[in-house]
Amino acid sequence: MSSDPSPILPLELEREIFEEAASHWPETIPSLLLVSHRAYEWIEKIKYRTVTPNGEHSTCSFRALMRAIQSDSKTPSFFRTHIRHLYVPRAFRRNAYVTDEMLEAVLAACAGIQSLSFARGDIPAFILPTLAALRPRRLWMRNDSLVFKTDLSRPMFTFITHVALWLMFEHDIASWLSLLAMFPTLTHMMTIGPQTTFVPHILASSRKLEVLVTWSHNSGKKLDNVDDRYVNITRIRDDVEQWVMGARGGNDFWALAEDFIAKKRCREIQPDWRYWIEDADGI
Repeated sequence: MSSDPSPILPLELEREIFEEAASHWPETIPSLLLVSHRAYEWIEKIKYRTVTPNGEHSTCSFRALMRAIQSDSKTPSFFRTHIRHLYVPRAFRRNAYVTDEMLEAVLAACAGIQSLSFARGDIPAFILPTLAALRPRRLWMRNDSLVFKTDLSRPMFTFITHVALWLMFEHDIASWLSLLAMFPTLTHMMTIGPQTTFVPHILASSRKLEVLVTWSHNSGKKLDNVDDRYVNITRIRDDVEQWVMGARGGNDFWALAEDFIAKKRCREIQPDWRYWIEDADGI
């Protein structure tokens, strides 16, 4: 056995190894935090990067984030700088541990987030002014949310490029076009639900929209007046996993849709009017 001392890695390389481990295998974060003081400083910043309701697929649970904010152990700038993706629990108003005041405090602390999801949870009116201060690039929420019935949170929509809407009721065409106008920088839109009658109208009204996705089980029928920006996706795994995958820049439904559109434009999709993905497409 060699008596040579163990090799010492440069700090830059050691930090990169720890950060890569925490980013790709978030379940290792609790252990990595205990390795050393310097590892703690590196990893703690990653711990709060992506927040999901129960910590599934992510670096932190919503409850853990609330505890950290309540503890006052960190400055507001810490959360503003390091929280990038926030998924609010669906039934947060029925969760005893999530009070209205705590929800507002969490949103206020997350002023630097890049993606926000309320998914199927309704949005209470009292947090709309807090939402107005946020500038996410990606947003998931219900289409019947109060956000779409008031101007209080309108500034939040300014920089959103990707929006996903749970369809809780059907809009008429005028309402859809009015809703679309609220997102001046929107390039990617997805709706979750069976309604598809609005698709041709949205495509015709917005040339800046690059991708329009419907997530439903409706496919197999030819739609008139739709172009190659439209994709119907049926084989999506759970929404939290998809959201986290997108937050990490992975192969989420947006990436699937973009790949399909690229293949369609290269005439690799047959028949050429098909707008849904099949296994044989290799996507």
